[in-house]
Amino acid sequence: MQHVRFDDRFHIRASAPTRIDLAGGTIDLWPIHQLLEEKATVNCAVTLPAQVDITPSADGLFTLHSVDQKLEVKGTYDACTASEKLPLLGLFLKAWWSRDLPPLHIRTEAKSPAGAGLGGSSCLAVALGGALLRTKAYLNHQEEKLDEYRLVQTASDIEAKLIHAPTGIQDYWGALRGGLNIIEFPAGCVTVETHNPSDQSPAAAASQKLENELILCFSGKSRQSAINNWEIFKRVFDGDRELLKKLAAIGSVARQCADAVRLGDYDAMVRASALEWTLRCQLWPNIHTVETKLQADAAIAAGAKLARVCGAGGGGVMAVLAQKELHDKVCAALKATGGTVLAAGVAHRGLSVGLIS
Repeated sequence: MQHVRFDDRFHIRASAPTRIDLAGGTIDLWPIHQLLEEKATVNCAVTLPAQVDITPSADGLFTLHSVDQKLEVKGTYDACTASEKLPLLGLFLKAWWSRDLPPLHIRTEAKSPAGAGLGGSSCLAVALGGALLRTKAYLNHQEEKLDEYRLVQTASDIEAKLIHAPTGIQDYWGALRGGLNIIEFPAGCVTVETHNPSDQSPAAAASQKLENELILCFSGKSRQSAINNWEIFKRVFDGDRELLKKLAAIGSVARQCADAVRLGDYDAMVRASALEWTLRCQLWPNIHTVETKLQADAAIAAGAKLARVCGAGGGGVMAVLAQKELHDKVCAALKATGGTVLAAGVAHRGLSVGLIS
């Protein structure tokens, strides 16, 4: 590594947004989508990001510091990559750094509430991977070349190792791209279309209306997506034909949602998302908690078009859609039933990595 520069002044910062579900969650787990004729996953990035700051070590040791978790690991490269205290950080350091590169101080902070169901750990993985790649390129006087698919595969592999269960990929693409995303699964590859309110395309109209109508509400209770997804995965490959039929129905409606986005037909997109949510509730009877059901019912009674739990349910954040003039009323209803309305909206930008002067 003779080209590495030991610069004690650099500061790399990366940020990546979380996401809400609109349709087709769970079927983004490989290879479930390959069992379905019709399938798509539709999501939207939101401005509750994860941020990663990387600076040189001041004492020759690596430091991993999670602000929101109030945890820190300090030591050699081997000690930090083997630590079970902040395993996501340690495993990514092991995958995308090496012991012969300079020691780093890595600081992370998540704006999404813990257990929100917004893919917080996945967007942190994307931000961390982007920051490490930029840092390595900087120290080696090279241009940064981000391979999105390699980053997604690395993050997916690491998270599967941590949770001992299959992981979906939609969270990573929301974090990488921002905007309103359509993810598709033809044999042999994954394709991703991203649309933003500022785009010159029919889909921009749907994205603009979503931006105007979106309310995010945290129920106050963490979700259990890994448990739910593993149960679904296991039952599918144990031969549960009825479950596969339900997933096929979800895939078909998610396809309708994707088609509506492409046409810029916001109302059809919302109808498809609402129907997909109804099917999802049949798939997981416990997808709602007492808290989320109470808050969702209150939001709908106050005039909301849609209130759906993000992630695989069992708590977390709800995405609520309502006309702008009804926002005050809907937000008041959510708060009155114990919800916390989050100051967040559509994230126009995905992974952002830069050198802080």
